[in-house]
Amino acid sequence: KPLSLPTSKPPLAPEQRPAYTDATLKAAIRDGVGASGEALGKFMPRYHLKDEDLDILLDYLKTLPTYTAPGVTDEEVHFATIVTDGVDPATRKALEDVMHAFVGQKNTETRNESRRSAHAPWHKEWIFKPYRKWVLHVWELRGAQQSWGDQLRSYYQEQPVFAVLNGVAAGSWAPVHDFCEAERVPCLFPTTDLPVVNEADFYPLYLSKGMVLEAGAIEHQLTSGGSTAQAVVQVSRAGDARSTAAAQALAEGREGRVENVVLEIGQRTNDAFWMRLIDAADGNTLVLWLDAAELESFWKAASASKSAQRIYLSTRLFGSNDYSGIPAALRERLYFVHTYEMPSQLTRLLMRSTGWFRAKRIYAPEEKEVQANAYFSMKIAGGALKHIRGFFNREYFIERIEHLVDNANYTSVYPYMSLAPSQRFVSRGFYIAQLGSGDKPRLQAVSEWLVPGTE
Repeated sequence: KPLSLPTSKPPLAPEQRPAYTDATLKAAIRDGVGASGEALGKFMPRYHLKDEDLDILLDYLKTLPTYTAPGVTDEEVHFATIVTDGVDPATRKALEDVMHAFVGQKNTETRNESRRSAHAPWHKEWIFKPYRKWVLHVWELRGAQQSWGDQLRSYYQEQPVFAVLNGVAAGSWAPVHDFCEAERVPCLFPTTDLPVVNEADFYPLYLSKGMVLEAGAIEHQLTSGGSTAQAVVQVSRAGDARSTAAAQALAEGREGRVENVVLEIGQRTNDAFWMRLIDAADGNTLVLWLDAAELESFWKAASASKSAQRIYLSTRLFGSNDYSGIPAALRERLYFVHTYEMPSQLTRLLMRSTGWFRAKRIYAPEEKEVQANAYFSMKIAGGALKHIRGFFNREYFIERIEHLVDNANYTSVYPYMSLAPSQRFVSRGFYIAQLGSGDKPRLQAVSEWLVPGTE
C-alpha cells in the first residue's frame, strides 16, 4: 500500500512513498532503492538474489493472509482450553484455576489499556492499538473419542477461537490434533502423554513426545551401551493406552528385536507368573510398562533371580513417589526413565509459578505438573501476542512462539526447552535414574540430560 503519515486534521499528510510493485520491491530487496526511487538507508540490508529467487520470494509473500484470523474482534481475542471425560475433577479444577486466574490478571487493565487502544495517537498506535481483552472458553469433550471431532467443530462453529491453550485429556490427543490441523488453529502445549508424533503438521505444538519419548530413551540407552542386537522382553497392559503406546514405539524402534508380553484386561500377576517370565528372559533386558500396583508381586520374584541384567521402568507409569517396597537387592539392576526435572530440583524449577499460584490462592501441590504446564502455555501465548503487535495471523503467532521458547525464563517441569521451524516438541530429553539407599530411597539421576538421536 502507499505510505503516508496519518493526521487528525485536514489537509491530509502528503504521501511518503507509492505502493510497491513486483519490480520496485525487487529493487528494494536487491539494490536498496525504495518505491519512490530514493536510496534506502545504509543500514537496510541488500540481498544479492537472482531473479528466479526473488520471484519465488514474491510468490510466497502473496500467499500470506492479510486478514485477521477467526476468534479476534476489535476488543477481544478468544481462546479455548480442552478437558475430556475421564479427567480427575481435582486435575480439571487445578487446570482451570490457573487459566482463569491468568486471564483475570491479563484483563485487569492497570494502565487503562482499552482507553489507550481506542484513543491512541498515531505515532503510538503500534503500541496501544493491538490491545485486546482475553476471553477463555472451556470446551468439555464427552463420550467416545470418535465423537470428539464433531464436538470440537460444534464448539468452534458457535464461537471461533484464535488458539487452543493447554488442556488435558484422558486418552489420546489425536482427535484434538486432527481438528486443530484441519481448521488451522494453533494448539499450544497440552498436558498429554499421548501426542500425535508428526512433525510435518504445523499447528499443534507439544511439551514432549510422551510415551514415545520414553521408548526412544530406552532404545537410546541400549544402542549407546552397545546392546543393539540384544533381545528385549517388554510387558505392557492391554487397555492402557499409555502402556500400549510405549510398547509399540519400542518394538518399532527395535525393528522386531523385542519379545512382547501383553497382560490382558483384568489379568492378574503373581509370583509364579513373574518367575516364568524372568527365567524366559534369560539375561536379556526387561522393560515393564506397568504401574506400582501391578509390580507389587514382581519385586519378590525379581529379587530371587539374576536372570534379567537390567530392568527398566517408566516413572510416569509407575505413578508413585514411594519406592520403599522395592527390595534393596534389586536396586542396582533397576533403572527408571524420567522425562522431566528430577524431584530434588523440581521445587527450585517451579519457584516462579508456585509463588504465583500461592499468591492467587490456587496452588494444588498434588497437581503441580498440570498447573505448571498451564502456566507455561499462557505465558508463551501472552509473549507471542505481544510480539505480533496486532497482526493477528495464526501462522505468524506460531512463528513467534518458535523464537520465544529458547529464551523462555520459565520451562514448566522440564529442565531444557527449545523449538525451531519443523520442530513441534519443546522438550526432547530424559534422565536415567536409580534409587538411593535406605528404607525410603529417593530417585537419583545417574545420567546427564540425554536426547535420543544425538551424541
